[in-house]
Amino acid sequence: MSRLGCGIVGCGGAAADMCRAIDRLPETYVAAVHDRVAGRAAELGSAHGAAVHASLDELLRDPLVDVVYVALPHYLLAPTAEAALGAGKHVLVEKPMALDVAAIASLRRLADDARLKIAPVFELRASSVFREARRLVAAGAIGDVRAVRIRTVIDKHAAYWQSGPRGLVRDGWRARRAEAGGGVVLMNSIHQLDLTRYVTGLSFVRALAELATSYADVEVEDSAAAVLRLSNGALGTLVAAAHSPGATHEERIELDGSAGRLDLPDPSGPDAACVRVFLTRPWNDLAAGRWLELETARNDAYLDLLRDFVAAVERGSALPATADDAAAALATVLAVYDAAASGGAVDVEQPASPVA
Repeated sequence: MSRLGCGIVGCGGAAADMCRAIDRLPETYVAAVHDRVAGRAAELGSAHGAAVHASLDELLRDPLVDVVYVALPHYLLAPTAEAALGAGKHVLVEKPMALDVAAIASLRRLADDARLKIAPVFELRASSVFREARRLVAAGAIGDVRAVRIRTVIDKHAAYWQSGPRGLVRDGWRARRAEAGGGVVLMNSIHQLDLTRYVTGLSFVRALAELATSYADVEVEDSAAAVLRLSNGALGTLVAAAHSPGATHEERIELDGSAGRLDLPDPSGPDAACVRVFLTRPWNDLAAGRWLELETARNDAYLDLLRDFVAAVERGSALPATADDAAAALATVLAVYDAAASGGAVDVEQPASPVA
């Protein structure tokens, strides 16, 4: 079987994670790279023995490129993915995939019409701890989901808005609403909103919210609070802060059920592979009445996401996440923003397909 050549568009910190996974997966290799900062592309290309292209068009014409991975500022994601699909390439796109739901739907139609695969990079879905949580909820371990609490509490460094989380890119697009589309909710909480759908099988249907820019001199929010209704009537809450002093490993999800509770860890924390469970009645071999810590095998989520994507390309198996999943996550974020602007409840636009 021939290996799939991957073209990297955008050579910042996210690309480093994906390239590491590409190198580890025998079915893939880094074939080509492109970045508007030539030095960044040259450095990444050299590290992986890849061709360095001076333009996107040049990379898309490269016959060795089968899959394009897009890791650009938010406002460039959709048009770049569209160009890659138009060139006959399969596409992996960093979240949020686009700045409006209609653009994501258009990308899905383009991919379907061309019989190509497109997927958002919601890599946390591939983490063993969240897969185990999904299994437990689906099997009825905690009964029916009654409430969800999401905490996106971070202490980003002061230069984040100008240089990103790793300081690799000197570009203030994250601070500008037209280019970023939003702040901490779109950049960070979107992962937890997607994970909640993935783990519970439920959708968000309505939002009430307030936003604030309390710490940073930026056009987007650095703080948010929201109340969210889920499709089964369960109540959800979201607290988000980009600059909570001293915050570490506080991106968490708590699920209350009719027969117990699941606490899902911060993916970067010391307990990242542990699901905490409290049951009100025994279930299978799990005892009731006390907290249990269920350890899962730590895995490379980027590697497993990529493996699933390659399987979808080569064998037609299920994608690790779909364009509809990206649309649902973005629609929830936009409902939070609209609710904060209007001061009232806003319904969440639902994807065309059911929860994956």
